[in-house]
Amino acid sequence: MEAYDINPSPCLLVIGAREHTLQKLKTMNIRYLLIQAQRDFLTAYLDEHVIFVDSYENLSELSRITKQLHQIHHFRAIVSFTEFGLYPAALIAEQLNIKGNAVFPVEHTRDKFKMRRLLESHQLDSIAYQRCTTLEDVAVFYKQIKAPFILKPIHGAGSLGVCYVNSLENIPNAWNWAIQHGNQELIAEEYLLGKEYSVESLSLDGQHRVIAITEKLTTGFPHFIELGHHSPAYLTPEIQQKIQQLILHFLEIIQHQNGPAHTEIKVHQDEIKIIESQTRMGGDQIWELTELTTGVDVISETVFHLLGLSQNTKTKKANAAAVSFFAREFEEILDINGLEFARNVPGIIRIDCTLKKGQKLGKLSSSLSRQGYILGTGSSIDEAISSVSFAMEHVHITTKAYLD
Repeated sequence: MEAYDINPSPCLLVIGAREHTLQKLKTMNIRYLLIQAQRDFLTAYLDEHVIFVDSYENLSELSRITKQLHQIHHFRAIVSFTEFGLYPAALIAEQLNIKGNAVFPVEHTRDKFKMRRLLESHQLDSIAYQRCTTLEDVAVFYKQIKAPFILKPIHGAGSLGVCYVNSLENIPNAWNWAIQHGNQELIAEEYLLGKEYSVESLSLDGQHRVIAITEKLTTGFPHFIELGHHSPAYLTPEIQQKIQQLILHFLEIIQHQNGPAHTEIKVHQDEIKIIESQTRMGGDQIWELTELTTGVDVISETVFHLLGLSQNTKTKKANAAAVSFFAREFEEILDINGLEFARNVPGIIRIDCTLKKGQKLGKLSSSLSRQGYILGTGSSIDEAISSVSFAMEHVHITTKAYLD
């Protein structure tokens, strides 16, 4: 019998969390300790459960801290539900010999070049790609494929640094855009045709299941910042089955063990291609769309499984759900009205709007620069989208042009 088995109240170590994650942990009534980077500010949960560190990147310091804490709290498992906490959490799980996700799947999804090489080695994908560390590398890639491509940081997240390139003349601007959001380690990938979707899945001890497929709307060329999502996606049963088979195979290849995964794909006619994947739940409230329409709470299911605890089965709350984002740029906000009316539109779950009178907005550079969202549900996809669109139309924003 392992030492933690005699502990009647197992403790969970969390590396990095959002406020909604902590809200769930509190309602689950479990023991946990959170290590949080100072930059990831938490407004409502500054309590005895949180230890702040400078960053998640200082792995030796994190390792030292967690080993000391483990001697006191005897952690049974470790998780992270944030992008930059995933790798440290997997590494610490190995070091402390406790349950969590493995290093391999995190390493091969956080690093987009490693993921492409892995897919290629399994004959799962056939798109052109290249690691680029200089402008010349990018130009050589374009001359080789003679087709449009996407340039983005290898370790990027949240649409940061993503840029579409369709000519040699575009390359310097795309390069400058990409490196300002990271370092000079970029990946160039052939641009894929088709509609974009994300696939939400959950793995427990290497057993995988696809939970939901979400359709997305973006700003399009050149940066593809996400403007909205709805779940479930408009797809034929045949395409849904193909997507499920592809994702289950992909999860096997990356050796995903425990926790959610969020995999972005494109569907063109009957062809399905993987864009990228993260071993975490989908952001942009996709996790909430999934929970509303399937009843699956990937946070609690992951945590209860890792801690060896049982949980009550949940049911879905709606047939469909949609989210639309406030995504304005180059404007000064003169006034904003109609939020209360919009909140009372039937089907609206929540409106989170950070727009304020006098606010000056520059270029919309990533998902982080959007100004909130409207989330709603419906008895059908059309009804959910209609409710959210109606509410958004009744938020009246008066502006004037602003160039920063």
